[in-house]
Amino acid sequence: MDTQDLKRMKKESGMTNAKIAELSGVPLSTVNKIFSGATKNPRYATLLAVEQVLVSKEKIPFSYDRFKEEPVLLREETAPYAYSAREYDGKDMENLSEYSRAELINGKLYMLSSPSRQHQYLTGELFFEIKSFIRKHQGDCEVYLSPFDVRLFKDDSAVVQPDLLVVCNRDILTEKDCSGPPDWVVEITSKSNSSHDYVRKLMLYQKAGVREYWIIDPFREQILVINFEDPKKSGEYTYADPVPSGVLEGLKIRLGGIQERF
Repeated sequence: MDTQDLKRMKKESGMTNAKIAELSGVPLSTVNKIFSGATKNPRYATLLAVEQVLVSKEKIPFSYDRFKEEPVLLREETAPYAYSAREYDGKDMENLSEYSRAELINGKLYMLSSPSRQHQYLTGELFFEIKSFIRKHQGDCEVYLSPFDVRLFKDDSAVVQPDLLVVCNRDILTEKDCSGPPDWVVEITSKSNSSHDYVRKLMLYQKAGVREYWIIDPFREQILVINFEDPKKSGEYTYADPVPSGVLEGLKIRLGGIQERF
């Protein structure tokens, strides 16, 4: 994605700079500079916020200002697979090697490299706590780790690999993937993909019907909980707080305890 892509998308959308600024939260002066060419190298987060508005034509449900601080690299790098005008789809995903890790979002493929040891430790501990809670309470939900494809929509327009996902409707589970929105998704953000998780994936999960979305930010040691069903239950927590799950009633996870064991 670059400014030329945005100019093309803006022309196709018919949106004004003022409307883009209103929906994205990006200052109008910044939007004007991007499309006039006065700003040669806009921040990635700014470009992403503008891109998401041009794609969805909806207001971003989160301030892009959050991306101005750079979190530490904890999760895998997220890099565009291609910048060509061609759009990719679910068939392209199927043609990838089974050993390839990629996500399909808005017609673009994003290749994922191997995660760090610390990322794997945190993901594994979260998986264990969630799995143990489900078993103890004989719940019907299941929890899965990445890499595991999640096909959010029937048209295969978005195929992602969340760090963790909880599914309570087993009818959407196949041997190869989860064909529908999970009930609960957890992503651990990193230096390269904070905007990816906070904007692009947030809007995808909301549109698909995910009930609850956690974004774990190891740089600030904070957890953003977004309850799409009941926004009043959304909130920000620190690693010291016991964070309640809206999907698994009674489950509370304290990230500080997990981090201390690393």
